[in-house]
Amino acid sequence: MKKNKKGLMFSLLSVLMLVLILAIGGKVYMSNKENENIANQRTAALAFKEIHPEVEEIKFVEQGSRAGSGTWTVGVDVVINGKKYDEIFVKDGLMGGEPLPQSNKNVSTEKTTKVVYSNGKEEVLK
Repeated sequence: MKKNKKGLMFSLLSVLMLVLILAIGGKVYMSNKENENIANQRTAALAFKEIHPEVEEIKFVEQGSRAGSGTWTVGVDVVINGKKYDEIFVKDGLMGGEPLPQSNKNVSTEKTTKVVYSNGKEEVLK
């Protein structure tokens, strides 16, 4: 009888340890994925601002993901001259979306752009 109790306790303890290890591993994986998405969002925002220096605000409406082609994409709302445009960014900047106004390269590079990341954090790009 004691042997059965020890075996049952060992099995139960093993299952609990396995669940704990999987839970910690999953949390670390999701944290790394979120950090990667935020880094990609920042890179995309900087690339877009280079092409459209007049952009007033960039708001990431989702985290971003890799499509079947393996390309990372993310839905974005951008504000240019007070008007909002729904766009799709890749890591290197604009992929597509609504037609944007012609870029004004004469805008001062000192103009700031508010960026709202998918996790709610904000940054001002200069």
